[in-house]
Formats: sequence, structure tokens, C-alpha cells
Amino acid sequence: MQYHKVILVVVSTFACSLFLIQNAYFYRADVNKNMAPPRDVVADAENQRSLRLDQYRDLNSVPRTITIYLTERKNPAFSIFKTDIFQRYGSGQFNFLIREGAECGHGCLLNGPTPLDNPSAPCVTVNRGGPRCLPEHVQCQYPQCKRMITNDEFCRHSLEHDIREYYSSNLPGKIYLPLGPRFDSWTSFQMLQQSPHFIMRAASKRKFAFNAIFSKNTSPSREVLAKIIEENTTTMPTYASISEKWHVEANSPHTEQLHTDEYIKVVLDSVFTLTPRGHNPECFRLFEAVEAGSIPVMVKDDLYIEGHTQHPCAKAMQHWFDAPIVVLDDWADLYPTTEKLMGDLAALDEMQIKLRIWYDEYMTKAIREFEDFMFQSYEKDATGLDLTERR
Repeated sequence: MQYHKVILVVVSTFACSLFLIQNAYFYRADVNKNMAPPRDVVADAENQRSLRLDQYRDLNSVPRTITIYLTERKNPAFSIFKTDIFQRYGSGQFNFLIREGAECGHGCLLNGPTPLDNPSAPCVTVNRGGPRCLPEHVQCQYPQCKRMITNDEFCRHSLEHDIREYYSSNLPGKIYLPLGPRFDSWTSFQMLQQSPHFIMRAASKRKFAFNAIFSKNTSPSREVLAKIIEENTTTMPTYASISEKWHVEANSPHTEQLHTDEYIKVVLDSVFTLTPRGHNPECFRLFEAVEAGSIPVMVKDDLYIEGHTQHPCAKAMQHWFDAPIVVLDDWADLYPTTEKLMGDLAALDEMQIKLRIWYDEYMTKAIREFEDFMFQSYEKDATGLDLTERR
């Protein structure tokens, strides 16, 4: 019975996919979570794409549009806007218009801003900061939009944004959006699910006790973990693919990193996924593991990270404190702990199910808070009143 529960909980969440066209795409969040929306699409008057979900929506509600301007085309940190995370975990009350390669630079200071797609609706700019797209460029180009900063793994940008990736308790008042799965890994996952033979296995039915797939050079703790794995002689079935250097293009022929197609296959067949800290303890692998039904393994120093003595992003993993994952005192405990856990298959299946339930609640909360912020701040800017005051 537990096996079938895992299949229903996990597979149903991937029923929808996004459709892209040129530089813009348009999608709506599904309201009825118990029904899979159709895969066909219709083009609107501007030749942008929209999922046909009206038949699943409360016809008495009028969805509002939030325009999201992505200032780069190939930044992996923008993945949450390019996967189906908003579609699965949003309230269904908003349409999201995604603009890739949105203009941001010196041109606005000379020529003025480019007209917005929908001046009467909420909008947000998403950028990594740096000289190509400075805060004054964003303010000039998109004066009425909220601002989100990405790629800030060390929490160096403190003032010039409203929304951020990479949480820090030292930056109160900022809306936080989690990384979610990386776009290339998510795409590989979607392709695998197209097979009629695809199945989301229960933890007790998986081939590998754990997988260790990471690059060494992004933190000293990864070097330590790599050495422990290389020197271990256990007979427990595990999978390791450890590269010397991280490369932004995981599927590039110029990198040692495992191709995302193979990576996802391994994670889907692993009870546990090791998630050692990189530049920041929050990493795409955490989300990819849970999405694939694999239980993340961390160490205490990464999960319960404090202020500048350990990392500039204080309590970076605060949102994961209550997650039903495996937390080791030290990576030296990896093999004894996993061998013990593998001795109780029923408990592993239960942990897998509890983790998926926790994750769905966590992601739903994060996306709904983002929606609320965008809507309420827009209403406040437009009327001069806080939306909560009018209630």
C-alpha cells in the first residue's frame, strides 16, 4: 500500500508542463489539484502561449497577471520560473507572463524605459546584479516593478531588492523564493516521464542506497566527503560520480559532470541523495532529490548554519529545519548511518512519503507568499492603501 501511495503523490505532481515560444511564455496555475490539465495549448492574440486550464478554474474568479522579466536567457538560477513549480504550487488566481532576455543596461539611462507588457498589472524583474544590470538600470527600466536578486549565494546584496533566492535571517523583510529543481535536470525528468515504462519507485524498491553526485571545488566539505567515499570499501550498493570542477553547463562535453539524463535516472533509483554544501547549503540537488523521491542527506554544520562565523547567509536552511531528511553529525557517520537505515525498509517508505508531504506544504507556502506579496504590494502602490487595511 505504501508503494502505491508514493506513486500517486509524486507522479501526479508532474502531470503538467510548460510550453515556450520565442522569448515569452504564459502559463496559469492549476486550481483543481486532483485533475491533470490537458497538454494542448492555445495561442492568445499576441501569439504567446497559455495552458488551457479554464475548465478547471472557478469561473467566478478573474485571474490576474503577474509579469516576470528575466534579464538573462541561460541563468540556471532562474529555473524556478522556467519549470512547473508555480503551476503546481500556486493558488491558481494568477497568470504568469514570463519574459526571457528582458532589457536591462545603460540604454534606459539614455533613452528612457521600454513600455511594459501590462502597465496595469504587477511585475517583477529578476537579475543577478553586477555591472550588466545595476540597481539604477533596473529602477530606470522597470520603475513600477518589484525586484528580485538571484545568484547571491553569500548574501552580499542587502538593500536593492524586494525578493531573493538564498535565505538569510540577517535580511528581514525580504520575500524568499526557494531554488527549486534546476531547469536542465527538470527537463530530463520530464523526458523520462514520457516513457510508458516510467514509475516512481518506493524507497524500499530502489537499487542504490545513496548517490554521491557533485563537484569537489565549491566547498572544503565536499573535498572531505569525496575522500571518505573514495576510501570506503563497503559492499552496500551506492553510486558515485564526483568531478573535480563545477561547470555551469552540466551537459557540456567539456565537463566531467554527469549528464542530467543519467543523473536523474540515478536519483530516481536511490534511496538517499547526498547534498553536501556548495557555495551555499541550499542547492538544486535538494529539490531534485525530493522531486525524484530520494531522501536528502546533510550534515548538521550545513543545515543549522549560523551567521558570519560559518556563512554570510545566517540560518540559510531555516526552512528545512523540520524536514524529514537525514542529518548526520559528520560525514564520517555516512556509512554506519545509511547501513542502519537500510535495515528497515518499511521505515524508509514511510520517511519517503512524509518527506513528499512536507515538501508540498513547504513549496506551496513559499509560492503563495510570493503571490500575496506581489498582489498586495501592487494594490498598495496603486491605491496608497495596504490591502489588509481594506479588509
